[in-house]
Amino acid sequence: MKKSSSSKYINATEVAKLLGVNLHILYYWEKKIPQIKSKRVINRRFYSKEQVALLFKVKQLLEQGYSLSGIAKVLKEKKDIEKASTFEISEEKNLKKVLKEVLEELKDIYNKL
Repeated sequence: MKKSSSSKYINATEVAKLLGVNLHILYYWEKKIPQIKSKRVINRRFYSKEQVALLFKVKQLLEQGYSLSGIAKVLKEKKDIEKASTFEISEEKNLKKVLKEVLEELKDIYNKL
């Protein structure tokens, strides 16, 4: 993969330098935290920009005293909360649609009286 500012992926060596950690530490985090997934191409690892942001969050939480298993739990809970809020929004939209249809039907019935 060619390095460019518009590239979707950053190689693991560059990510490790950005984070200020050794490469083997980065790989260890990836093993312990399921939310971190590199893309492998010809035995080289690359991270998306979203994954790099997640790795910075991991480093920040480690510096705050969290363990890797604690970080994995925090990230899972955050993902679960995001899923729940997305579900609530879609449910609200569905409810509004149903209520609108019911209101239209009631108006039709009223007009026929």
